[in-house]
Amino acid sequence: MRRLPPLESLRAFEAVARLGSFKRAAEELAVTASAVSHRVADLEADLGVALLVRHVRRVELTSEGEGLAAGMGRALQEIRRTVASADRRGRPRLRVSAIPSHAMRWLAPRLQRFRALHPEVDIDIIADLALADLPQRAVDIALRFGGGAYPNLRVERLMADAIFPVASPDYVARHGPVAGPADILRLARLIDTTARDDQSGAHWQHWFETNGLPLDTVNDGMNLTGSLLALEAAVNGLGVAIARKTLVEEDLRTGRLLRLLDAEIPTNWNHYAVTLPTLADWQPIRQFVDWLKAEAGGP
Repeated sequence: MRRLPPLESLRAFEAVARLGSFKRAAEELAVTASAVSHRVADLEADLGVALLVRHVRRVELTSEGEGLAAGMGRALQEIRRTVASADRRGRPRLRVSAIPSHAMRWLAPRLQRFRALHPEVDIDIIADLALADLPQRAVDIALRFGGGAYPNLRVERLMADAIFPVASPDYVARHGPVAGPADILRLARLIDTTARDDQSGAHWQHWFETNGLPLDTVNDGMNLTGSLLALEAAVNGLGVAIARKTLVEEDLRTGRLLRLLDAEIPTNWNHYAVTLPTLADWQPIRQFVDWLKAEAGGP
């Protein structure tokens, strides 16, 4: 039986093939790019074939490299699946990634209901804007507000979203009622700068365009970093924020915020649960995703 090449060389090649760069592979493996290059070169010498074509700023797989990369990818996925299966013998723990606004205002208020249904499953919530590293199992489930294109992953749609302007009761009392979209132009606007230039449709630009308002004034207002800050500023009477429906359910119910117009505008993006295909049917993940779908479809 032929001996295996050194595992560190195989791991280095798999990272380069997946990421398309010695530098990015080195960052993932916490070694230097030179070390990664040497490991791949040693692997090529060991196998007697060229696996990569090296260009100035990128690498390209040869036909032999493509075959090895595909096999390595399947092997690592199987190892991760096996490790996950071993974890099931103890108390299962799910690591869930979500953007801070969604984690705080939609997910956290509901988690007690999941715990009541599945007290045997522990949940860790990682709330940040960084891309979730599902292949390395940094997290088990990523909850994303996006376009739905997440290659090589199991993507399940949870719900749509919509936007409308909101303000505090005190602000509305001081500045008068809003009878139509044009009335927004005379009010102080709170602008979430993190959404302003993306394709989500969850920002003032989309709302102005849909309502036929002059776009040269769309960015007139107070700039704030993030929807959480913009909504909190609205609660404190600083102006009018554009709100995603999923983020202000409790504020509207308690009267902390008022919806200024009945009409709502669908966002371009939807909410998704994203998992590794090899782990998507693991019972704790399946329970959590099915629960999320039920919550998303509820009142």
